[in-house]
Amino acid sequence: MRANSLLSALLCVILSLAACGDRDQALYEEAEKLWLNGRQSESVSKLRVVVEEYPSSSFAGRALFKLGEIHYLDLNEPDKAIEFFARVGEKEKNGELDLKAKNYIAEIYEQSLKKYDLAVMQYQRILNEHKGKVSEEEYRFKIGSAYFRKGDFQQAIVEYQSLLDKYPGGAYTLDSQYQIANSKFILNDAKGALTLFQKIMEASPKSKYEYDIRLGIAICYEEMEQQARALEEYNDLKQRYPDKPLIDRKIESIKKRLAKKSQPSEIKKVRTVPNPHARH
Repeated sequence: MRANSLLSALLCVILSLAACGDRDQALYEEAEKLWLNGRQSESVSKLRVVVEEYPSSSFAGRALFKLGEIHYLDLNEPDKAIEFFARVGEKEKNGELDLKAKNYIAEIYEQSLKKYDLAVMQYQRILNEHKGKVSEEEYRFKIGSAYFRKGDFQQAIVEYQSLLDKYPGGAYTLDSQYQIANSKFILNDAKGALTLFQKIMEASPKSKYEYDIRLGIAICYEEMEQQARALEEYNDLKQRYPDKPLIDRKIESIKKRLAKKSQPSEIKKVRTVPNPHARH
């Protein structure tokens, strides 16, 4: 009789645990459906129940990640999103979901909150904690881009050049070279930028940056006061890209400057009036 009672009690515990397991999954799936139907607030409520009442559930990490996504992408609450994404690592340490959450955090710092130094730290953290799982070249490029967005162009050049030295001919070679040229131009090194733009054009004449590089070359000549050469480049651009109003404005501006330069300067002749008292 006592054995039957113990068996019944054990069965109740097992059924209870099974019911709990079913409920956390059911809540998560309900939250997903609510989110898909545009009912974000209700979805958030369900996901919070999963996180708070079933912290050991296999769905807790997924619920935290989804809460982060909703607050970032749907509710425009980046700070709250970071809080949820940061907690994903507690449940999914160094796993795939943790990596995705850390990427979101870096993206939010860089693009939404404009906290570029924190974005750099996050990218570096990803490289350290997920070594071998992510492309170091890609994240080094992201670090360079974060400095570029920050306006620290000197450091951006350092990061991009370091990437080029370590991964010559890599997937981010073209992008890094282009951004170094841009950085040099912004830092008033038109001559250095021109050299790099020309080097890129020679190596990759039909790249995705073709128009921007050709325009950059023309602008560099203009900045270097080589107006005639700049006009040649703009005229060439006009032939290649007739639908770009900026080129027309640039051509008109240079033509006016060249016309003004070619006008003879008016020299005022001062007539000398003889001094009747002067000795001859």
